[in-house]
Amino acid sequence: MDILILKTNINSKIDFLHVKGILRYFLDVKEVTIDLEDCDKVMRIIGKNFEPAEIISKVNGLGFLCEELPEGI
Repeated sequence: MDILILKTNINSKIDFLHVKGILRYFLDVKEVTIDLEDCDKVMRIIGKNFEPAEIISKVNGLGFLCEELPEGI
């Protein structure tokens, strides 16, 4: 399993549920969580056989900021 940690600007549970649904439908994503209280709105994705660029592109395509957080943060 791969784990991807992303910085987003998703601000509401409704927006997150929409993004989560799209990611789970189009990609082999097992689990998607977000910390809406964190200043970086950190989204954690667990799955397999996906490319970070593919996830970022999908989220950006939905109108949200999405970028990979550097390791160690």
